Amino acid sequence: MKNLYERYSTYAFRIGILAICMLPFIAYLTYINLIDIEPLVGVGLSAAFSLGSSIYFKKVSEQLPEDSTNFSSKDFSINEFNFQPDSSFYSRMYLVSHEGQQQYVIEPTTRKPLSRYLTFFSIISSGWVIPITYDVMTLDRSRVFSFIMKNEWKQFRITILNEKDEVIAFYKQPLLKSPLKNNGVLFLLHQDTWRIIKAKNISGDIDIRDNDNRITASYRYGMFPYTLHPAFQALPINIHIKLGSHILEDERKAYLAIFYFWLNGR
Repeated sequence: MKNLYERYSTYAFRIGILAICMLPFIAYLTYINLIDIEPLVGVGLSAAFSLGSSIYFKKVSEQLPEDSTNFSSKDFSINEFNFQPDSSFYSRMYLVSHEGQQQYVIEPTTRKPLSRYLTFFSIISSGWVIPITYDVMTLDRSRVFSFIMKNEWKQFRITILNEKDEVIAFYKQPLLKSPLKNNGVLFLLHQDTWRIIKAKNISGDIDIRDNDNRITASYRYGMFPYTLHPAFQALPINIHIKLGSHILEDERKAYLAIFYFWLNGR
């Protein structure tokens, strides 16, 4: 988490400096009555807020230990983690433990460099315009698995692939039938199993249960007891994912891809 806060600080500082550079020009336009005073006030407040945020995140990063890169397991067997977005020119997110240690990273594949950098735009990163492939990797950049998010106009399809690019699962969600409630069908090839995936809403708490009423995956958005850890205190909101200990690895990978779509692709 230390390196994430350092980047947050850097990006906030750059935004603040850019806003300060714009202030004289906007002040001149205001002086000669070409624009009202509201833009000047807005840019001034943005500069102050950005520079303040930069200082705040810098102080937080100084209180945290260096990030450990010892976690390099290619067996996706973790039971819970936080989604933690990164400040980047393309869509990138870390899976972080409850102690603030980074475990895996999710980002657009380097095998498609053009679409990778186009994910700076949210409509591209969600797969609505062109199919986008995301790699889930260890911290030493070894690929664990991948998933492809693709808009097929009447439905959205997520294809999950293992490290050998073999399809292990896919998920289909009709677009017209799920504007307010996430619901779709997951098929696990190796288990030859269909699962109906439903959520009560498109935000807030989400629980996915199997036929025996056991929770296979859950999502919580907000504050939790472990967020008192220094690594999370600077964040007003946290995204927590928990996977059932009884589900197999392929199903874990599929749920990660589905949550990523639900939380970032809509």
